[in-house]
Amino acid sequence: MPKPKWNLNIIYISERLQESLRPISRCAMTTVVAPMGYGKTTAVNWYLEERAKAETLKMIRISVYSDNLAIFWKSVQEAFARAGFDILRNYPCPTDAAGGGLLVDDLCHALADETPCYLFIDDFHLLTDKRASLFLCMLANRLPSNVHLIVASRDRFLPAAEAVRLGAKVYQIGTEQLRLNHTELAVYAHRCGTELSDAQVESLLYSSEGWFSAVYLNLRTLSERGVLPSRHSDIYATFTAAMIDPLPEPQRAFLAVMGLADEFTVEMAQYITGDGDAGQILSALTEQNAFVTRLPDGVTYRFHHMMKECAERSFQAMPAETQRRYWERFGLWYEEHRQYLHALAAYRKSGNYDALLRVIRSDAGILLASLKPEDVLNALDNCPAETLKAYPFAILVLMRRMFTWRQIPKMLELKALLLTAIGEHPELSAEERGNLLGECDLILSFLCYNDISAMSRLHRSASAQMSRPAISIQSSGGWTFGSPSVLMMFHRAPGAMESELAEMDECMPHYYKVTNHHGQGAETIMRAEALFCQGRFTDAHIELERAYAQVKD
Repeated sequence: MPKPKWNLNIIYISERLQESLRPISRCAMTTVVAPMGYGKTTAVNWYLEERAKAETLKMIRISVYSDNLAIFWKSVQEAFARAGFDILRNYPCPTDAAGGGLLVDDLCHALADETPCYLFIDDFHLLTDKRASLFLCMLANRLPSNVHLIVASRDRFLPAAEAVRLGAKVYQIGTEQLRLNHTELAVYAHRCGTELSDAQVESLLYSSEGWFSAVYLNLRTLSERGVLPSRHSDIYATFTAAMIDPLPEPQRAFLAVMGLADEFTVEMAQYITGDGDAGQILSALTEQNAFVTRLPDGVTYRFHHMMKECAERSFQAMPAETQRRYWERFGLWYEEHRQYLHALAAYRKSGNYDALLRVIRSDAGILLASLKPEDVLNALDNCPAETLKAYPFAILVLMRRMFTWRQIPKMLELKALLLTAIGEHPELSAEERGNLLGECDLILSFLCYNDISAMSRLHRSASAQMSRPAISIQSSGGWTFGSPSVLMMFHRAPGAMESELAEMDECMPHYYKVTNHHGQGAETIMRAEALFCQGRFTDAHIELERAYAQVKD
């Protein structure tokens, strides 16, 4: 008999699953929750493609890659921009319920239309901040009728109380709808190119429990070796044996290295691997492997999580020097493309602290704020003091960040290191020395918070010494550390309001001078708040308009 022709990359959506997907178009929110490898993304993508064939619609696809809100928000902005919605391009990531409510209002207004719109968020389980799921519930409750939110996750994220409030607006799909039953497994195996006996189907169903990826891997092994793997084989070992080991050495090395990236382009792969044939390798992999996919933009690739896991295991088996060299390339790529968070992570793993401090100085600590304090502190503990002293501007940025994280002893330790570094470099010009010492005073002024007079003394000292704006404080960063009130930050004594307002008027110009007008108008806002609290609403309104005029330019 002729040998059956295998077609393992067949996309199979059972009739039962197709029926389960149909209600998506009638609900504001659909959750697709199942462990890795159940085909959540494949099922949703198939559904959206079928809808696109039947009607004109808009699609916004967002993938989550970590629990870092800054990175997630950037991907949200880019996804909306790619779909033709520029509303989020300069929108800050909301951090509280009020900001989330404003964002929901703006999104609903921008998306409302007669054209159906599907917003698909994939791998939501990686975003562990509980505020994110509450925001999605708020959004689902207020979405216009043409917009449908689809969220795929490995873990349940919808609080029970919110599910009750949403009622019929939310539709939930789980493992029962996604897993293959006996008949479906037999149909899938037939479409892939083999006929399994009832006993084989039953055995495979027992070992896989209908888990799509496990079924796929077992059939892959059957096509390569002629027998199904045993029930007790490790799934990752099976995956590696089926999907990675049979590949030529260049492709195995490519997977091991590029598996470290969340997403990548051919250009990035060529840079990281140093292989000019990266484009051909990717083409071959996407044609032969269902776990390497090209995203809808046509230029970006990603690996399935199982493929990434196995690829990372292969990378760990490489010599330490080889691993260091590749992490170094990742760091350089990310740094050159201003993806500073990824660059910091790569340089940490490569042990290149010179480059890590260079990135910290370039970023001015803005994205550094989204990292876990313990990760930064661990990196500082591993960074040689001599290397730190070679980057005084990075020390200033780190001092500022330590204050925000309430790591005051570490902040003062860095200050001592900065002063030592300045003392050990007499070749520094008087101007540069003044800039470093002045910015140090500026940062130390935060230790006197809520004491305008004490802060002003250090601001004046900084202003007298510095010839350029501070590096550690950017005008685009927040000024009130999240406080909604300037008055409540600086009013400290009963009966002292007028003197405090006068001190603010006197001290803020010195602060503005060395921070490129960071917080411009704070003293006017404080006066407006004071008048408001006194019931002088017309005067408060006048001061508020003055503040608008101050910040206009």
